[in-house]
Amino acid sequence: MGSDSKNAFSKIWVRMPNWLGDFVMAFPHLRAIKERQPEAQLTLIAKPQFKELIELFPLADEFVALPHGTMSRFCQLRAMGRRAKPECHVLFTNSIRGDLEAWFVGAESRLGMAYPGRRRPLLTGVYRLDSLKDELHAVHQTTLWERFLKSIDLIDALDRKPFPLGSTTRDKTKIGIIAGSSNNPKKCWAVENWCGLIRELSRINPDCEFVLFGTPNDREISNVIVNGCGIPLQNMTGKTDLRQLALELAGCRVVIGNDTGGMHLANAVGTPVAALFGPTNPSVTAPFFDVPKVCIQPEGCPPEGGRSIQSLSSDEVAARLLDFLETGLVTGKG
Repeated sequence: MGSDSKNAFSKIWVRMPNWLGDFVMAFPHLRAIKERQPEAQLTLIAKPQFKELIELFPLADEFVALPHGTMSRFCQLRAMGRRAKPECHVLFTNSIRGDLEAWFVGAESRLGMAYPGRRRPLLTGVYRLDSLKDELHAVHQTTLWERFLKSIDLIDALDRKPFPLGSTTRDKTKIGIIAGSSNNPKKCWAVENWCGLIRELSRINPDCEFVLFGTPNDREISNVIVNGCGIPLQNMTGKTDLRQLALELAGCRVVIGNDTGGMHLANAVGTPVAALFGPTNPSVTAPFFDVPKVCIQPEGCPPEGGRSIQSLSSDEVAARLLDFLETGLVTGKG
């Protein structure tokens, strides 16, 4: 797929990522598509739970919730495609299922990326990453999507501005905690470390209000922290949909958590974040938006990750976090 193509579409469908963190990291690309082609009708296709979230952000004209089932999904998507007649179908996903969905929708241009060694025969245009094979560990996910969309002339440039929610006010005493990780337990910091960190922050500032967030799958770890911390905590884990979660995170002074989708959502709405990394790679998945942020890795960990997150002590994180709260939130460093 060459960089000299010139595309102007009136109807663009975008298959969004399946995980919350990737979904949020695609926001600046959607904004860039609308800026580049303001007259185009932009329709997002995604899991149903993202519908309430996307209503908070002025990024698209329509949202299509993926139907349940397999064959019924493909049949319904074919019917939707015949009615809507999209000209272009952009895929942020990299799965056979997503490619089949696009084939059934039937847009003339079906466009996606291909990682080294992967083939995507159901697409009409593929941006290959073979030339980056030895560099992918150091290239952020948003940069890969940016290059892909520039190659098909759908965007000009990305804007790192967050999407602040005007209806919320940031509470200077409210500290959000995201202690779980729905897609990878290895990203979860130990309960005793979370308890140690919370107790230390509470000792330094007794006025802090700690609120735990997460998915229903994270309830167990949050409940253990609440029961073992020894100080009052508010537990909102599993009690919010994604729209409510975004509003809650927007009201925090800072959000501390593992490498999770909630961390990216907090970053997207303009809340300062402190993200704990161990096995995963901040060069690829660090919070993207231009908001005060810090990524904390174990001492001696390679920049691309690969060490156990349990190598981080609560004292070490507390020291880094206090420095961040004192300097990063004032200067914007992260």
